[in-house]
Amino acid sequence: MRISLLLLTLLIVPILNNAQGQTAQPDPTLRVTLESAYENWKTAMTTGDIKKWEATTAFSRQREIENRIISQRLPFPQTLFEDPMDSPQLGGLVSLGVLSNGFAATSTYFGRANFGNATGTEIPDNLLVLHFLKEDGIWKFDNLRLVRIGDDGEILLQIRNTDFSFLNGAEFQPAEQLPPIEQPVTTPDMIAEAWIDATGYEVKVYVNNRLTGTFSNLKITELVNGGVNKGQNLIRIESKPLPESSGGTPKVEVAIYAAADAESQANRVFHYRPAGAPEASVTHGFDVQ
Repeated sequence: MRISLLLLTLLIVPILNNAQGQTAQPDPTLRVTLESAYENWKTAMTTGDIKKWEATTAFSRQREIENRIISQRLPFPQTLFEDPMDSPQLGGLVSLGVLSNGFAATSTYFGRANFGNATGTEIPDNLLVLHFLKEDGIWKFDNLRLVRIGDDGEILLQIRNTDFSFLNGAEFQPAEQLPPIEQPVTTPDMIAEAWIDATGYEVKVYVNNRLTGTFSNLKITELVNGGVNKGQNLIRIESKPLPESSGGTPKVEVAIYAAADAESQANRVFHYRPAGAPEASVTHGFDVQ
């Protein structure tokens, strides 16, 4: 039942081609500073240097990753450096631009970003977006996203013509606000995963007063932050209908599965499926053996 930490540093999303009003501004003077911050973070990951990792990683991301590891009853920081996928080198990639709003920034590159692909595996051209946050006057690495181009000839033509207007799209924008810092978790009795169907709704799930996540118009599984403990646990589910949605008849369904460790079979310990429209907020207790 181990859930990959890769989701925290690599998000693969299709390019949307829907430019929006740009809130951040181009700032090419930041490129060298941001690349240096990324290379220092990459060195920390390669060498397994926890002190350097703490010095180069945004604090909100540090806490999120540590919580995610501990929630899976895994050792920290050992697990942090066990991810088999490498962070890509920037050499050979083409810099397309830097966007910044003062406290957050993105730096976007085009090319064949290599995440340690097996020898002989063809690497396609994609867009690599590095995200940064500024803390105490210092730029820290936050995460990266790989934006797939696929067979989008229009984007390739724009890049060849040095037309980077597509960077106005949401995929390439820095964070609009600093992320909240999670409270630290302690090792739970059980690893837990939430299965959520939020078709036509925005659903927030809290387990034992910790936010598992906010989910809008999708079906997804997500690691429960802090896991669950033997005995009584609490879950709060907040549901808000979306004005427009696609994907089927609106519904909300939430299930929690728990396992003693990463190798054990997970069992369902909670299930919520209202017969009609869900209440705006419901709280239930559930027992874990």
